[in-house]
Parts: sequence; C-alpha cells; structure tokens
Amino acid sequence: MIQRLALCASLLGLSACAGGAEPVNPGTYTLGRGLVNYDIMRRAKDQCTADGGVVRPKDEGGDAAQMSNYQCVIPAGGKSQ
Repeated sequence: MIQRLALCASLLGLSACAGGAEPVNPGTYTLGRGLVNYDIMRRAKDQCTADGGVVRPKDEGGDAAQMSNYQCVIPAGGKSQ
C-alpha cells in the first residue's frame, strides 16, 4: 500500500515536470506481479479501461514479461477508483 502511494506521488511529480504532458490522476496504478500472459493482461486491460485508464509500459523499461513493468495510466478527470 505504501509502495503504491509512493509510486503515485512519484508519477504526479514527474507529470508536473513534463511540459505539455497529460496530467496523471492519483488513481494510476501498477498492474501487479508475475509473468504476463494473454489472459492476465486481457483482464488487467479490461479493469483499467473500466477505471478510465489505458495500460502502458513503464517509462524506465524493464522486462516486458513482468506485469510489474506495466501500469494503468488514468488521466486527470478520469474515473475515480
């Protein structure tokens, strides 16, 4: 929980530094742990869409096979959780 809050705070700080970037809602979240497979990613994308967001890989790169390297980015004004 604390890690998720820290991540959200970091994303908000980074979005403030990026000129012209779309503001990020504090509801933006990492998709979780484990390996990516079709079914897990499909469920995560469906949930993210229902929350008003879009699944994107994290900017710092990493292993594309890990769910933790993806996040649901919810723009400001998107659906709140």
